[in-house]
Order: sequence, then structure tokens, then C-alpha cells
Amino acid sequence: MEIETKITRTLRQWIPAALTGRSPADDYEALREAANLFLRKIKGTDTERADALEVLKVVNLLYINGGLHDRNAIENEFLFLLAAEEAPGSLKAHVELLPRELRQAYLKTILEY
Repeated sequence: MEIETKITRTLRQWIPAALTGRSPADDYEALREAANLFLRKIKGTDTERADALEVLKVVNLLYINGGLHDRNAIENEFLFLLAAEEAPGSLKAHVELLPRELRQAYLKTILEY
């Protein structure tokens, strides 16, 4: 029996669509799936965009309440995938969507990318 981490458990409870039916191998995989869901939804309808913003809220709560491992995992997987998809024209809009705490980490991730 596997023990779920705080990140995986929180994503499963609050954003079940982020996890594709099977248990992710680790926090990193769960965060990659959440990032991919965000990237798909943010380009969609108003309802899908609202879903994408909900993903950001949950990840932000994990980030501000998490320990060093949680923060590093969020920066290395979730924010890195967002940064990899970033384009100059969308940067301002995406940064404005992010909660303050994630915004700083996101800009740091972009600079390191």
C-alpha cells in the first residue's frame, strides 16, 4: 500500500481531472499532469479558463504552505512546464494570472530556464 504525499493527495481531492485515473509515481509526475491540465484549459472557453485558475489556486496553496521539498517540486515541474511553453506575447498575461507567491517563483524559473 502506497502512502500518498500531501501534493498528490491535495491534487487528487481538489483537482481530480489533473490526475489521469492512475496513481502518479511521485509528486513530480502529479505536478506535471497538473501543469499539462492548466496549459490545456487556459486556452479554452471561459469555463475551462476558470478551471485553469482553480489549478493555480491549489498549486499556490501547496506552495505557500509546503516545505522545501514541496516548493522545489512545484518550481521544478509545474512552473518549469509553464515556462517552457511561454512566449513573449503571453508572458505579461500569464504573470498577471499567477498569485503573488507563485509569480516570484515563476519569474525565477523563467530566468533559470
